[in-house]
Amino acid sequence: MNGSAIEHAIIWNPDARAENHEREVSFDRERVVIARRFQGVRMRVNVPTRAYRGVVLTLDKTAAGGDLFRVSLWHGDRDFSVTLAEAPDDSEIVATWKSWSAFFGLPKFVEREPGLLEGVDRRLGQLALGAVGAPRRRGAAMNARRSRRRLLRKMGAVVAQSK
Repeated sequence: MNGSAIEHAIIWNPDARAENHEREVSFDRERVVIARRFQGVRMRVNVPTRAYRGVVLTLDKTAAGGDLFRVSLWHGDRDFSVTLAEAPDDSEIVATWKSWSAFFGLPKFVEREPGLLEGVDRRLGQLALGAVGAPRRRGAAMNARRSRRRLLRKMGAVVAQSK
């Protein structure tokens, strides 16, 4: 999945309380729409993506004893949390996790133990923290146009030649 290419998508998520035990989740960069039927009543909830806290990578055990990697949108209310992808191996799931995080502009988390989330990105609120770049060298703007040797020379005057 390429996070920058998706503009709108629909996925199906399990929901124990919904009819047929499924709900339809559609989303774009600004919102997530969760639709389901509950006791004959059709419900549709529109949740802005800024209400989600992040994208979580979880490792669960299946009933057969195998591993199941899950990528999900994390919301404080479990009813609004959405499973985005599941895979039995880790070959593609980390790339999927990173691309969903980039798509929504949300931080990445890893669930090491049930209910215990660890942040991967260094953030201060909505601000992503990272390494500060090296300061620009003096005259760097000129370096893009002229070589270092030519920076030391004086510009010559244009002299008109006569025939």
